[in-house]
Amino acid sequence: MKKIIKILQENIEPLIIEDENDEDINLYISNLSKLLSIGNVTILETSSSSLIIRPHKIVSIIVTQDNKAPKKSKEIIKPKTTKPKEIIPTDTIQEDIITDG
Repeated sequence: MKKIIKILQENIEPLIIEDENDEDINLYISNLSKLLSIGNVTILETSSSSLIIRPHKIVSIIVTQDNKAPKKSKEIIKPKTTKPKEIIPTDTIQEDIITDG
């Protein structure tokens, strides 16, 4: 499931990162919190990117999980096949013309 990571720092706009990861969110948060105790610089790797961070500059991290079900593919509806209409040549059509009189 997709996880959305929002990294908050002092006086800087938050960084928002998405990660496609099937790991339980509690375990994911636990592993992410370990990054904050590492020295000066560390690398946060996600399914789509890598981010070099300074843990001591991070105020907080918000992790949310996108629980939306995957979109179902639309069913393709094919039109019913019908026999082509029979074409009658116009020279074989008989018309009766009725006039008043």
